[in-house]
Amino acid sequence: MVRRWSTIILLWLLGVLAAAQLAKMSTIAPLLRDRFALSLPETGLLISLLEVGGGLFGFAAGLALGRIGCRRSLLAGMMLLAAMSVVEAIASTPGLLFAARATEGIGYLLVVIAAPTAIVAVASDADRPRALALWSCFVPVGVAAGGAVTSVAAGLLEPGGVMLLWAALLGVAALAAFHVPLGGGSRGPIALPAPAAWMATFAFGLYTLFVCALTMLLPTFLIEERGATVGTAGLVTALASLSALPASVIAMVAARGGTLSSRRLVAVATPSLIATALLAPFVFANGGTGLFAAGTIAVLAIALSGLVSPMMFARLPVLAGARAPHDPRIATANGLLTQFGAGGALIGPPLGGWVVRLWGWPALGLAIAAMAIAMLIAAIWAERIARKGQSTAAVEPAGKSTPANSG
Repeated sequence: MVRRWSTIILLWLLGVLAAAQLAKMSTIAPLLRDRFALSLPETGLLISLLEVGGGLFGFAAGLALGRIGCRRSLLAGMMLLAAMSVVEAIASTPGLLFAARATEGIGYLLVVIAAPTAIVAVASDADRPRALALWSCFVPVGVAAGGAVTSVAAGLLEPGGVMLLWAALLGVAALAAFHVPLGGGSRGPIALPAPAAWMATFAFGLYTLFVCALTMLLPTFLIEERGATVGTAGLVTALASLSALPASVIAMVAARGGTLSSRRLVAVATPSLIATALLAPFVFANGGTGLFAAGTIAVLAIALSGLVSPMMFARLPVLAGARAPHDPRIATANGLLTQFGAGGALIGPPLGGWVVRLWGWPALGLAIAAMAIAMLIAAIWAERIARKGQSTAAVEPAGKSTPANSG
């Protein structure tokens, strides 16, 4: 069991390091804006381009993962992330910088598709929901770590030096990926996830849409509207992202015994997302909040909304209709989750920048509130679809029911 969890934690750490590349760019975004004369929407696009691979190819990658193999996918992903960090370090034109960032997104995709699929295969039935709840926090933890490391490094190095530092860290991670104790790919049937998984992953896409719009544009808001330094803005954003971590611990506790019920997810999601919608407008209020107050409210909003996503991760194999740890529906559901999640992260920052340009910073808070409510509706709808599917399966012959841990 100890060896199993050590592998799960290693896979989680690879995801954290990959996600740190989101904050790598957002933390030094004001410096890059000056150097390359970028507009705010262009800066948002540069930040979110890491998600372009998942946004375009996530579902296809999930279908193909069985033939590629998790270990090869992890190794290729980390190596590509390291190589593109080097290119970003030496980029002298906006075009090369944007191209490297987009290519970096393919490496990110390879990591975030393979790691959770490998976690499902490695974990025992009793540990699987908790392991997936842990995996669910890789983005906020990665953004927090990336923001903290980059903000400190930016005080000592030029932007190019910061990129080279990340390239070195990613190179070390590639060596670790090479030694992950996983087998190669196996040829198996292609299977689409059940309808409930499609709606649940759409709900997750809405979550990444508003969380990335908030966290990725928060440094720019704090610097330009609240007079924060680059280091302070990066640390505040890191703390806001890290505030989602306790949510994963709560989800792991809720999933003890290997089950996480639909009723429990809805009971947590409803008050959490409503409270998020009420808080979000105050983060970007005109003159109503200072630096400390805006940061505190952002932390609370992300912490509350973060209670929902780990439970959705833990429920995903059930909602996908998987009947075994190596069921191909798991890989395709993870691909679908990445497709919607990456799409939300890709769209969120530039969409947020566009909203700010047209209507000002307060409008961004209202938009985030609306997306939080939309996520709640989609999550409840997904669980309703799952319940209807389970009711139908209950009257089918034995052997065609959903997994025992469906809760």
